[in-house]
Order: sequence, then C-alpha cells, then structure tokens
Amino acid sequence: MLRSLQQPRRSWLITAPTNTTGPSGRCLQFDYSIGGLGVEWLEVLLVTYHSENINEALKNSSVPLDYQVMPLWRTKQTTHGEWQGAQVTFSTLHEHSLVFSAFPDTHYAKYHGYVAMDDLSFTDGPCQQDCMFDLDLCSWSNSETTDDFDWKIGRSSEKRGTGPSRDQASSLITRITTGGYAYVDSSYPRQPGDVAWLVSATLEPTTEPLCLHFWINMHGGGMGSVRVLQMPLNSPVESKELWRLWKGASWGTDTWYPCQQTVASTEEFQIIFEASVGVPGAGDVGLDTISFSRGACPSLPLSSSPGWGDCTFLDDTCSWQVPSITSSYDCNFLSRVAGNKYNPPGHTESVYEITDMYMKFNLNCYKTHARDRAALVSPVITTSSDLCLSFWVFMYTNIASQIHVGALRVVLQSTEKNTTLWRLQNQQHAGWTYAQVSIPAASSVRVAIEGIQGPKVMGMIGIDDIAFFPLNCKLKPTLATVQVADCTFDHDLCTWELQKTNQTYTSSIDKWQLATGDKILRDHTFDADGGGFGYLESFNTQHTSRLKSSLLPQNQTFCLTFWFSEIYPDHSAKLSLIRLVAGNEEVVWSALQSTITNPPVAVDNDATWRYAQVLLENQDSDYQMIIEGRVTRSAWAIDDLLFIPNREDCRLHPPYARP
Repeated sequence: MLRSLQQPRRSWLITAPTNTTGPSGRCLQFDYSIGGLGVEWLEVLLVTYHSENINEALKNSSVPLDYQVMPLWRTKQTTHGEWQGAQVTFSTLHEHSLVFSAFPDTHYAKYHGYVAMDDLSFTDGPCQQDCMFDLDLCSWSNSETTDDFDWKIGRSSEKRGTGPSRDQASSLITRITTGGYAYVDSSYPRQPGDVAWLVSATLEPTTEPLCLHFWINMHGGGMGSVRVLQMPLNSPVESKELWRLWKGASWGTDTWYPCQQTVASTEEFQIIFEASVGVPGAGDVGLDTISFSRGACPSLPLSSSPGWGDCTFLDDTCSWQVPSITSSYDCNFLSRVAGNKYNPPGHTESVYEITDMYMKFNLNCYKTHARDRAALVSPVITTSSDLCLSFWVFMYTNIASQIHVGALRVVLQSTEKNTTLWRLQNQQHAGWTYAQVSIPAASSVRVAIEGIQGPKVMGMIGIDDIAFFPLNCKLKPTLATVQVADCTFDHDLCTWELQKTNQTYTSSIDKWQLATGDKILRDHTFDADGGGFGYLESFNTQHTSRLKSSLLPQNQTFCLTFWFSEIYPDHSAKLSLIRLVAGNEEVVWSALQSTITNPPVAVDNDATWRYAQVLLENQDSDYQMIIEGRVTRSAWAIDDLLFIPNREDCRLHPPYARP
C-alpha cells in the first residue's frame, strides 16, 4: 500500500502513522546532503489520513485508504556534497505521516545523483521563530508601547466581505480541520492610520542571509497597509522597512498568498509585522505560517519590494531592462526562457507546480560572435546604506572538452563611470550557483548583469532569483572576486592607460592597444578568434610602449598573474613589469625574448601563451603598475591580468623573468 501512495519517478522515505500534533504543532529538524546531476529536488510532505483502520489499510491493499498530501518544504539546491541543516514546523489534528521525497532530474537522467538524510529529530511545539498560530502567537508578541492595538488569534472571520474564512493550511486542503491565524480587527474603535505590531523574539546576527516566509490574507475593500520591519535591538529608532503591501492593496478574494523577504543583520535584531487600518471595519489583515529558511530570496509578491529590483522572472523581467532584439529564427543572445529539453530547469522554488522562467544568454546563437555582450539593467537605485545583490547563476556546456563558455559580470553604472564589481567566467558546474556582491551606498545608480559570449558552444549562461537586501555582504563565489586593475581585454584596456612618453609613434600598431580582427594568436580568456588581448607590434623600428594601471591600495599583498606571448623572432624584444611608488620605479618582472625557450620563437611557429606571476608586497602608500614592452621587428601579447590578494604561493614565474 505504501507504493500506492508514492508518486511515479519519486523516491519516498515515509514515517509510520503518528497521532495528532495538537494545536501547538511539532518541529522536524534534519540534516541533508544533495550531490550529483541526477537530482532535481528534495521535499518534505505531510500525509494526513482520513480512514479509521489506517494500519490495516497500509498492510492490506484491499482495504481502502483515504488520505491527502500537502507539501511542507522543498529545495532544488545542491549542497555539493556538504551537509546542511533544515527545519520544518507542521501542525495537524489528524493521524499523519511525514515523507521525504526525492525527484530525479530528467535532463541528466544518465548521470548519477544522490540524496542523503541524517540526524532526524522531532520536538513538540514550533521550530525556533516559526509559528502556525493554531494555539497562540508562539514566540511572537504584541508591542506594549509602540502601537495602537493588538494582533489576535482567529479561526474564521465573523464578518462577510472581509477577513479570512479559514487558516492557510486548511485553505489548501479543505478536509483539514480549521486551525488558527493571526489577524487585526479594523472595526470600531479603530481609526484610520492606527497600527498594530507583532514582534519576534530576539534574532541572532546572521552569518548568511535568511528567507522569511509567511502567508497574507487581505480581503476587504478598505484595507490599510502591511509592512515588515527590521529593528536593531540596540537601536530601535533605526528600524528599516524591508517589505510593504500598500494601502488599498486588497487581492479582492478570500485567499491566502505566499510571501517572502530576505533578512540579514550583523547585530541582534527583531522582525516586526505592522498592519495599519484603512477604512475602519472594511478590511482585516490575516497572517499565518511564519517560517525561516537559509539563503536569500526575492521579495514576494514582487510589488512588495523597496524597488531595487527583486525578480523571479516567472511573469516578466520585472523592472529590469532587456535589449530589444527580435529574430525570426528565435535566436536572441539574451531572452527569458523556461526549462525544456534544450534548457535546464530554473531555480525558483515553489510549493505549487509552476512554469519556471529565467534569463538565458544563448551561447550558440548564430547572430553573435566572440566577446559580443548584452546586459540586464536594473531600475535606478538610491540607497543611503550598502546593499547586497544576490542571484543564481548557471554556466555550463555538455561538451566535456570545452571549458571556454563565456563570462558574466556585475557592473555598477553611474554618470561618472562603470565599475566591475563581480566577474565569473567559463564553465562552472552543471547546476545553479549562488552568487552575491555588495552594492555601495549611492544615489541614482544602476546595476547591470552582463553576459559576454565566448566561442560558439552548445551551452548557456543563466540568471534567476535576483534579490537585494540591506547588508555589506561577502562576495560569492570567491572565484568571481575582481580588483580594480584586473583586465581580460574583452573590449578595451580596462582601467589601464597608455603612459605618455617623448617617443613619436609612427603607426597605429607600435603602441599598446586592444587586439582586434584575426591575429596569429587566439585570445587566452575564451580561446576565441578576433582579438581580445593587449597587443604591441613594430617592424624595423625600435619602439617602447607603456601601459599604466589605476591606483592599487596600500597595505595589501597581491599575486599578479597574467599570460604573455612573444610573436616573431627578435632577440632584443623585452617585456617588463614595473612598480611605481611615490615617483620611484622598480622592475619586478622582466623577460628578454632571447632568454625565452620552450620553444624558441621562429617565423613558422605558432605563437603560444605562457603563464607568469610575480609577488607584489604591500606598500606604505597607494601605487601603480606599469607594463613596458620593447619591440623592433616583433610583437608582444598580454591577457588575463589578475591581482589575487593574499595568495600564499606566488613564486616568480617563469624563473628567467627575475629582473
């Protein structure tokens, strides 16, 4: 009989039938690990039984079994083999079982995958900070001093045309006995503008963002507003609004809607649900099923966010601007897509069955070329404090021999300049990767998430579930870290500039420039034709050209890594790296072509990229780096300059480059 409960293509781990939880509910805590390509999601289900002889029905398939299944928790995120903890609060007045259900990913059916569970425990009462309001307000409480009236526990509205008729859980499964919910009564003696605060217990500082989940019912023609506030414990006057449904934002029907908001703080804090009165007696607000989960999440509904740009892409691109490109062959470089046999599933998680949409950079579009780019641009952002931008990234191709996919970067756009804050390039792994980066406090800026085409490849770069929240956050993944002087030469010389000299250039190629068109060398970043690297060339006339970086910070050690190539035989050709501190120059790396072997340059040899690195010890003041190239009848090429902070192993390479 257990097999008859199980859905096709799913693996179930089910508990024995258990008696009612009582109105206080119960907390399930567990650790889980998900790895491999073959898993699409893991979920926890509540199975409620409505038969009298449950044990007999489970043993004997001839005895009918009446039951209903309700989803409680779901994740689509791989843990990459690590253990993660989770908790789920549930409440039912029926005999029930809990089910762990794992679902395979049909896109990667031929690959292995696993789900592991450990350390399952049950405790009476809700999980910490969760509340289902079936018995009371749990660890939440009404404010005694700051508001005008209180939240109450309700079972069903006593007024027609306003308020919930049932709690959230029983509204999904009608045969479940009605539980409770929290609500505000807007009738007399309430006045327009009166507010009620429901305040959480003290929450500890968060090492990573949390997602606050809750359900709202706004039924009635005279609704006020509902807000979620975050209040620092030591500075109550500095409360921040995280989420708001505006005055009059009734959904028109007696329906519970899922809502969520990212919360994060570096100090102890409390969460406040604030409901205000619109027209007295014409609209009651219901609140139910509060829970927390790990990780950031886009605000739901999207209209509740402060306007920075949260988006799940389920319905549209929200307020993000997308290039207006049309094609009769449906081959746009950037477009909104759904998962299908050509595209992997999106990242958005929901207890409902949804058509998940996300933004895709198509790496096999016939119209694009290497280093072509397109950007998703946010609305104008104005904030007095730092924000954290979080999103999910998919960068992958099924071609095992191809690692060069393209790049994705986050750019802060202002009227003065564009600044790259985050950059990830080339193949990662076959799954969605969490990313985050801090956006500094600023007035009237935009954020662009820009995709850059690599070579033509059957693959994609995807973006999903964008969320902003107030926090100066640590950049993730660390591979996406950028420094101000980094340069991959995709489209320009980045922040590097030609240093003025007394030398007169006789042609356009005898000074450092961006290589364009077909050269003897493919770029190192993407292994693609058409340029995309720094280039210096001269024939029969000796020339020296210098590129100077932007300022590098003092008291910071870097390992400078880069790739270079010598092109055409010229024993006098020389490439040097020079540190400029307070007007004094110091050569830290230098290579003569005559000392380069492995193999020696010959006219008929293809040029080869060579790896180099040099340690840049911390200085007492800001400084600059200079790349100096000397050529007579040859050329130098450089690419992928990266300044890696605090790298321990940074021995000079190649050894012959010692100045």
